[in-house]
Amino acid sequence: MTSPAPIFLPKLLPSYPPKAGPLIVTIYGDIVEPRGGTLWMGDLITLCGQFGVNESLVRTAVSRLVARGQLEGARNGRRSYYRLTDAAGIEFQSASEQIFGPPDSDCDLLFIVQPDRTDHQGLADQGFGAVSETLFVGADRPSSIKSGACFKACPDQRSAKEVAEMLNKVFGLDQLAARYRSFYKRIEALDCFGLSGLEAVTVRLAMVHEFRAIRLKDPRLPPSVLPVDWDGLSARRLFAEKYLELSETADPFIGSSLTGQGGALEDKTGPILKRLSSLRSRG
Repeated sequence: MTSPAPIFLPKLLPSYPPKAGPLIVTIYGDIVEPRGGTLWMGDLITLCGQFGVNESLVRTAVSRLVARGQLEGARNGRRSYYRLTDAAGIEFQSASEQIFGPPDSDCDLLFIVQPDRTDHQGLADQGFGAVSETLFVGADRPSSIKSGACFKACPDQRSAKEVAEMLNKVFGLDQLAARYRSFYKRIEALDCFGLSGLEAVTVRLAMVHEFRAIRLKDPRLPPSVLPVDWDGLSARRLFAEKYLELSETADPFIGSSLTGQGGALEDKTGPILKRLSSLRSRG
């Protein structure tokens, strides 16, 4: 295996080298979860090494992920394999849907009055922001928590400006838009032509790693309350374009070079084909 040109990664990742734990989460989310959830430790060390993360840091991070109940280990002869736990698999599928799934549909805003502070973190984890100490707002999606006193709102044109100002203050939308713009500029100039299989996998992982960090902080507000030229939309379209381009080289390499407990990882699986189809629909 050859290393990618070092110039690729610092351009894509503002914080380089990345921390081992989050990088491993990205590897499992992008490569392993849709291919059965298991990877040989040697391959994980090789992939992390492409980012300047050494074996000691990888082993320490894996131990911590095992302690947190996200990974569990198994041995086959002298080789160690790590798979996602069932609970982690559900979390990874949810994150994958946000990253690779269809664009956010329109919906109402949901306001929740929740005086109980013990429930506040759960609301934050679901993408709700605090308007006051007891009032929270977020998108009324099927997965939204329905606790406390709830009421929906569909802003009309007269209140649109006030709602936009409130949402910007609650969620820091200006800062989120700036992160999307920065991401767009970094991958816009990315030339995927002529990359080796390992290089394509590495660059794709770097792109997913950065996009994941932004996307999972996005409250997924109704498109109707976002600016018409919302930067998240253009960033997601370009992400889809580059991901599809890199996958033409990356996926065959994965199928020929990476190993799970049952043998070689598959090039294409049902979840992978669904992911690629969803990304193509963004064009």
